[in-house]
Amino acid sequence: MAQNTYKTQPKPPKPPRKRESRLYNYLNRTFGLEKLIGEDNPWPIEHFGRIVWVAFLIIIYIGSNHNAERLVRKLQKTKAEVDELRAHYTTLQAAFMKTGKQSEIRKQVEALGLGESQVPPQIIVVKPEEEQ
Repeated sequence: MAQNTYKTQPKPPKPPRKRESRLYNYLNRTFGLEKLIGEDNPWPIEHFGRIVWVAFLIIIYIGSNHNAERLVRKLQKTKAEVDELRAHYTTLQAAFMKTGKQSEIRKQVEALGLGESQVPPQIIVVKPEEEQ
């Protein structure tokens, strides 16, 4: 076997490529971001994706808070309606129970010309031999 007599030089490491975002390029062309933040300050450019992600999370958080507050207001409104209906039910039940009393029935029947019987009821007794 023939040995390789010459040594190959190791390749120098490639410098990391700066990844340009299409969104950043679009915003830079549209609004001129480099003019706003300065061309010598690379921090916002390097972390643009993270800034957008945090902004997205903040929007989700605010939306969730608004939704929770809306649900709390709806629950309070429903609870007030239930309390009002419960009070109305209690009032109607008390009125119904009152109209079922004998004294109240007597007042309603007197308007029709009927009155309470003055003669006590009679008991009818049937003897066993008269049953058939």
